[in-house]
Amino acid sequence: QHYYITNNLSEMLRSVVIIIVILNSAISDEDDVINDEDIADQTYDAQLEPQFVEVVKEVPPQQKVFDKFIDLPKLTEEELSMNNRIPSDRFKCDICHIIVFNLGTGFKAEESKLPQRYKSKGIDAVTVIDIVEDVCVMDKFYGHYSVFTVEDEPKLCGPAFPDRKGLGMLYKHGPWPKRYRSYCGGILEDYEEDEVYNHYRSGNLFTELCMKGDCKGKLSEIPEAVDFKPFSKDEL
Repeated sequence: QHYYITNNLSEMLRSVVIIIVILNSAISDEDDVINDEDIADQTYDAQLEPQFVEVVKEVPPQQKVFDKFIDLPKLTEEELSMNNRIPSDRFKCDICHIIVFNLGTGFKAEESKLPQRYKSKGIDAVTVIDIVEDVCVMDKFYGHYSVFTVEDEPKLCGPAFPDRKGLGMLYKHGPWPKRYRSYCGGILEDYEEDEVYNHYRSGNLFTELCMKGDCKGKLSEIPEAVDFKPFSKDEL
């Protein structure tokens, strides 16, 4: 009788296990069925996930400006070379322009420091020599000037050209500072320091250094930025 009871309990437990397995299988099969609620859940989850798709659309105006900004000016192969000599004539007048601007601002700055009674005499010879000798150093160009695209043409831009508005990239390295130094030395080697200062004092520094040379025929008048005037009587 004890054996009979134990055997019955064993059969009952086996039946229970089978029923549980059948129920789990049925639940699992039900989960595999795609219904409307599942589709809605998947759609919601997809909206939360980032979508990496290729979108083709018209470039906004500001993007076009940025694209133009990062374009380098169109220079010739010779101009892009590392040659320290200015490879083409189209930049020589601009560089002469910069030299006169640097000289004029240097002279003007030192004259402004003079007491009123000494302004008519001008700065001393030692200061003049220092300004002229210092004007050709690369630091006078480096970080201040570069080749930009102005009205679809490559031109030098910087403090000496306040009216030039261009797009491009500022060259902090490369041959242009060395080209400035080389050209500047070639221009000023024909003049004594006091002669340069006298041309400034007479108001024809740009005419003497540039208009008679590489700017001849290229400019109809002296640019305002380099049209340095001596102190008037009202300023003395």
